Amino acid sequence: MVSGGFMNRISNTFKMMKSCIDVLKKDKELILFPIFAAISVTLLFLIIISSIGSLSDIEGTLGNLDPEQGGSPLPIVFLVFGANFLIVLFNSALISAALERLRGGDPNVKSGLSHALKHIHHIFFWSIIVTAVAILIAAIKGSRRDGIMRNILGSILQAGWAMMTFFVVPIIVSENIGPIAAIKRSTSLFKQTWGDQVIANFGFGIFQMLAILASVFLGWFFGLFSQTLGLAIGLLSAATSVAFIYTLEGIYKAALYEFALGEKPLEFQQDDLRTAYRARAAAF
Repeated sequence: MVSGGFMNRISNTFKMMKSCIDVLKKDKELILFPIFAAISVTLLFLIIISSIGSLSDIEGTLGNLDPEQGGSPLPIVFLVFGANFLIVLFNSALISAALERLRGGDPNVKSGLSHALKHIHHIFFWSIIVTAVAILIAAIKGSRRDGIMRNILGSILQAGWAMMTFFVVPIIVSENIGPIAAIKRSTSLFKQTWGDQVIANFGFGIFQMLAILASVFLGWFFGLFSQTLGLAIGLLSAATSVAFIYTLEGIYKAALYEFALGEKPLEFQQDDLRTAYRARAAAF
């Protein structure tokens, strides 16, 4: 029963991923959110570089965080926080728009951003938590010289944190509660959906790896004729692929959140919903 339930869960997860593609076909503009996030983070990075001086100065700052030696962690911490804030903001807009579609609405970029901005205070504090946890996990992992066990422990904590907080953003934009309460709520929902999360993360990871490999191949092929053309096509293909998969992940997270609440997203087949609940019951 456990094996059959697990296989049903795998099958249902991939059906849900296919349904996410159908949602994206109806709202192609959703792919703009990860693109906006990437552009914003890039601009922030360039601003930080210009304020510090150069990439070599950043490397020096990273290698020497002792104030007595002239190093300061503040620019790097600000960069990490700023990047997290922008990523969370546009991810919140993506999930807001996806939830609107799943609940029968007709979202666009403006409606997604508008809804996300209504929760900007929660997004801000959630970004602080994300940054603090990222720095803590990085400290636990240490450098390669600190040994493999620390790296493994840090990776386990990172994976556990990612799964336990899987629904934080959907909860913030849908239920309008603070990040601490959202973490507790996400943890309770995680118990119902952990299998779907793990399988989806693995599936999206495989697709992203294949997409990047295909982009590298395209870049290499066109690079035979022109290095500039090959580099441009390779980078464009990789960026488009990552944005596409990131968008599907956002839609999937919104749909799984609806399933966990017992709702029936309009864009998903009812047979898939019944399969999801049968698979979940059999797995446990």
